[in-house]
Amino acid sequence: MGNRLRLVTDSVADSIRRCQACPLNALCLDEAPSGSAPPQQPCLEQRCMHLTGGEHLFRVSDEVDQHLHIIRKGDIKLYQHGRDGGQHIIEFLGPGAWIGLESLNEDQRHAGAVALTNCEIASVPYAMLTSLLDRQPRSAEAFGQLLSGTIARHQQHAAMLRSTSAVQRVAQFLLHRLEQAQAAAQDMARATLPMSRQDIADYLGLTSSTVSRCLSALRRRGWLSMGQRAFTLPGREDVELVAAGAPLALDD
Repeated sequence: MGNRLRLVTDSVADSIRRCQACPLNALCLDEAPSGSAPPQQPCLEQRCMHLTGGEHLFRVSDEVDQHLHIIRKGDIKLYQHGRDGGQHIIEFLGPGAWIGLESLNEDQRHAGAVALTNCEIASVPYAMLTSLLDRQPRSAEAFGQLLSGTIARHQQHAAMLRSTSAVQRVAQFLLHRLEQAQAAAQDMARATLPMSRQDIADYLGLTSSTVSRCLSALRRRGWLSMGQRAFTLPGREDVELVAAGAPLALDD
């Protein structure tokens, strides 16, 4: 009896761990008490894929496969082609981010997604996701918040490109990366920079040389410390002032 009880307990614990590790966990909102077994209904069907750095998840104008993708590990950049033939980067996405929301119910992709680092991606059919949202109103509310957050980020990015100086944009970008790292509990003081200087420039609407000058100005003052594809902000309060509009000469 004791062995049987232990096996049942271990099975429940394993189910809870799998559920907590699932990238869709934030949407699978049922009424089960905290710490109890997940509901006895199948999880959303997922397929897992691995991308190496530089490999596409999908390209602009690809046929939409009606799947949504969730980053489990790694970093992705979402981009569009600019009118001048260059690349316009919409967003840099990391673990936990959803990809494909911009092309729901469309025939072709409006954006491309390419891996910046080695990535693990979970994909789920949109039809199965809508079925979950129909069954669980709280999940539908959480998905609505996800969509609202995505729209808000894109609006904030557009506003930044219209109304801020080059050094403000770079400062805001660094602070945002650090806040993302802290929210993901990766490191309270250090954030990664898996993208190139040109990628940062394309995202911020600047040239790569301007981005380099802004970073150098922050480093000369000891406010920014950069390592191998990562950085810290020893002078975070000063960088926050720059992000808010305090003037900073780039060439002194």
